Amino acid sequence: AVEAIKTGIPAIAFSGGSGSQTAWTAPTPGYAIVYAQLAANLTATILNSGKPYLPEGIWLNVNFPASSSTSCSSVGEFKFVLSRIFPAIPFFEPDDVETCGDDRLPLERKVVGEDGCYVSISVGDSNKLDADAAAQEVVLKKLGGLLTCLP
Repeated sequence: AVEAIKTGIPAIAFSGGSGSQTAWTAPTPGYAIVYAQLAANLTATILNSGKPYLPEGIWLNVNFPASSSTSCSSVGEFKFVLSRIFPAIPFFEPDDVETCGDDRLPLERKVVGEDGCYVSISVGDSNKLDADAAAQEVVLKKLGGLLTCLP
């Protein structure tokens, strides 16, 4: 994703908590279908928000929690949360975009580790670090009603 944005191509990196190598001749695992539907929904939301799709030099890092036949098994169970990639250093790093009543976004690992089916969406820059609050705000507005807060 970072290499794509360096050439001016908007990019989203998707990762899932479930999965293993699967032969192309094997049936598609249920988690792969759920993750593909979630990725398509998020991508469509970004595309429907209009150009520019993301601020220049910005990419999204999306992490899906584990999915099984008994937990997080359908698209409707998942909720998207704006997050950070790395912990912020208090007093040294500027605030994040204000959302959910806070000016510091939760860490990706906290989001996907929360009870429930929470998906983290972090805004990254060309240095593979968290983007600034201005870029986070653009993404927050583009994703609008798709996002929720952690309990």
